[in-house]
Amino acid sequence: MTSFRNRSGYQGPIFSILTLAVIYLTVISPVQNPLQAKSASPLVRQNPDPTFKTPEALKRFEEGCSKFLEKNWKEATKAFKEVLKQTADKASRDIIDGYIDAAKGGKNLDRVEKDIAKENWRKAWSGWLTQEKKYGETPLSKLLQELRNQIYPELFFDLATFEEKPPEPEKKAREAWPENETRLTKDPDVIHEGKGALVWSSGNTGGGAFGNFAFGRLPLASLEEVIVDDYRWLNFSVYNEDDNFGKYVLYFGTEPIQGGNQAWGNTGGITGLLRNNCYSHQITIRRKGWNHFRIDLLKELKKDPNLTWTDIQALTLMTVPPSHKKMLVIDALKLERP
Repeated sequence: MTSFRNRSGYQGPIFSILTLAVIYLTVISPVQNPLQAKSASPLVRQNPDPTFKTPEALKRFEEGCSKFLEKNWKEATKAFKEVLKQTADKASRDIIDGYIDAAKGGKNLDRVEKDIAKENWRKAWSGWLTQEKKYGETPLSKLLQELRNQIYPELFFDLATFEEKPPEPEKKAREAWPENETRLTKDPDVIHEGKGALVWSSGNTGGGAFGNFAFGRLPLASLEEVIVDDYRWLNFSVYNEDDNFGKYVLYFGTEPIQGGNQAWGNTGGITGLLRNNCYSHQITIRRKGWNHFRIDLLKELKKDPNLTWTDIQALTLMTVPPSHKKMLVIDALKLERP
C-alpha cells in the first residue's frame, strides 16, 4: 500500500484514523472503480469490462461504443485507438484491441446489408458466414445476430433443432422417439448449431426383421404441414463417436408419425418399408467426428413416381443392417431454399 507522509516522514493520528476508515468502507461497502466501463459488456461476449487510467479515457471509450452501435466504423476505430494506451492493464488492452478489430470488420457487414437490401439472400448468407467465423466472438456478435435473423428465414426452414422449444415438425417426432435410446444434450462439444442436439443409440432398438438383424429407427420430423416443394436441399449434421461404419436410410414415408412407440413390425422389416410407397436416400457414416450432409431433394432421392411431396408425411432415420451399433449425435435438421 502506498503511504502518504508529510515532508518530515511522520504519520500522524489523523492519518491512522483515515486509514482505518478507508479499510472499513472497503470491507463493508466496496465501491466500483469509477474508471471502469459500465456499458461495454452488451457489446462483448463474456468479457470483463475494460478499465482506464483517466476519466477522460473512459469517456472517450464510451463515445467509441456509441459510434460503434451507430455503425460509424471510422469514428469508432479512431476513439478506440486513442484510448488503447490509457488502459489500466493487459486484459483491458486486449478488450480494446478486440473493439478495434471488430470496427474494421464492421465495414464488411455493410456489404452484407447491401445484399440484404437487394434480396440477394444467397450472397448475403455467404458473406455473413465469413464474418461470423472471423468476428463471432467480438463486439460484432450482436450485429451479426441481427443480420442472421434477417437472412436465415429467407433460406432455411428448421425441421428439428433439439432445443428446449422445438419447431412444430419436431414436436410430433419427439413423442415417437425410442425410449431409453434417445436424449437431448447441451454439451457444446457435440453441438453444431444452437444450444442443443439429440443423442441416439442407433441400431439398439427393434423394428422388424432383416435376416437375423433388427434395425433401429428414429423419427426426425413431421412433414404434414410442410410445403417441401419450396425447398431444394435437406441439411443435417451427425457427430460420430467411433470410426466403425454405419449405414442409414433417410425414409420419407406416407404415414404420419404416431405418438408413443410406433410399431412397424408388420411391414416386413426395412426391406418391406422401402418396398412401400416412399422416397428414400441411403447414407454411410464412416468418419469419426462431425459428418455434414446436404441432400439434393431433386437429384439424390430414390422416388416412387406415383407420389408427390404432398403425399409425404414424415421423415425418419433408420439403420441398415448389417451395421455397427453407434452412439450418434444429430443436430441442425433443416430444409434449404434454392
